[in-house]
Amino acid sequence: MNKREKSFFLKSGDNISAANLQKIISHYKSIELTSEDRQIASKIHEETQEKNDLPDWWTPQEAAYLKGVDDLEASVRYIIFRYKFRVFTRDRITPTFPIYVLIEPTSVCNLKCPFCFQSDKSFNKKYMGRMDMDLFIHVIDECAENGTGAITLASRGEPTLHPNITDMLAYMKGKFFEVKMNTNGTKLTEKICHSLFVNGVNDIVLSIDSEQKELFEKMRKGAQFEKVLDNVKMLYRIRAEYYPDSRTTIRISGVEYMDGQNAEKFTEFWGSFADEITIYPAEERWDTYGNTPHPDLSGSCPYPWERFYIWHDGTCNPCDVDYKSKLSPGIISKDVSIKSIWDSKILRELKQKHLEGKRSAIIPCDRCGIE
Repeated sequence: MNKREKSFFLKSGDNISAANLQKIISHYKSIELTSEDRQIASKIHEETQEKNDLPDWWTPQEAAYLKGVDDLEASVRYIIFRYKFRVFTRDRITPTFPIYVLIEPTSVCNLKCPFCFQSDKSFNKKYMGRMDMDLFIHVIDECAENGTGAITLASRGEPTLHPNITDMLAYMKGKFFEVKMNTNGTKLTEKICHSLFVNGVNDIVLSIDSEQKELFEKMRKGAQFEKVLDNVKMLYRIRAEYYPDSRTTIRISGVEYMDGQNAEKFTEFWGSFADEITIYPAEERWDTYGNTPHPDLSGSCPYPWERFYIWHDGTCNPCDVDYKSKLSPGIISKDVSIKSIWDSKILRELKQKHLEGKRSAIIPCDRCGIE
């Protein structure tokens, strides 16, 4: 669970025993792994044996995923990926390649929510566009070849506005452990819903903030409550009717922003059409660059180690709070790889400043609430 989430509702998911984890991870010895991954597997194996307990970074999320995996090699590789995601991020260790990549199919959105940078009038046509399929394929191929474990389709815009979104989902199928798509739910169609399930998307996150029509439409400016409700019901129905064995999770995600929101009623209402409900406070990202700086902010942000954003035009960024890419370490092209940007001097220096407690000297890191 994201530590900034205020409420969390989960319908399913149990843990596994330390003995079961030991049994799975012990198979690393017969698998061809990189030296880095072999060391990680060995460490997990030794620690679970010594403690006879699950690792401190382990959560029911990892256990729930493994329940549906019969292949031992895939299970071992997944455990290694989750170790990197949890421990490398926590300890500020940079993996050889981004393990979590967020790709922006389009920066355009059909809504102008008051708590989102889409409401920033200076975020104009200069930043708007959609990703070319050739670039998308190039990005996916490099990520798949270099061990990225998770991909999210989202960022500054609404993914379902891309005319080739179903082709994108199809091209990613089977290449990553975890694929997620965030959507405001306004443009879901039967075709998109079927594509999400057919292509094994792990998580569908619907950004919805209230069960109250008036409040919802104030927050999701430009959306119609009844239409979004119908689309969510359609998504839930299609999974039940056509994909009863689907492991795709439907999550409703809310932002706490206005008076009158009720987490309990929100969870009760939307819980009928979802597996998970999350609610978290709005971050100061509707005008990031105009936020008041925090001169005493010295702790390092986990994002530069945890994730890697790729905008529609190939521009890379360490986070999406910096929605105008002031911190961009480079742009992907035929001659510039993700790996070279990930290893770039610009990104290394940004991380070093964070580690040295100099975050307050970096804009917009000096005025961001993420810790």
